[in-house]
Amino acid sequence: MLHQAVKTETRPPLASGRRTPPALRQCCDNYICPVCEQVVELTDFRQVVWHQRPGHQPMEMDD
Repeated sequence: MLHQAVKTETRPPLASGRRTPPALRQCCDNYICPVCEQVVELTDFRQVVWHQRPGHQPMEMDD
């Protein structure tokens, strides 16, 4: 009878799927609109759509 050895492959560990805290990602989550010079948060769909319109004014923010 043949010996059935368990074959193990050496693979590098998988990278974690968790995202870093928002404070560390802030540089990638917003930009300054070239038309009205307002900061646009890419995580807010309303802001993204507003700033895609040509010749728009700065968006009034709800506080």
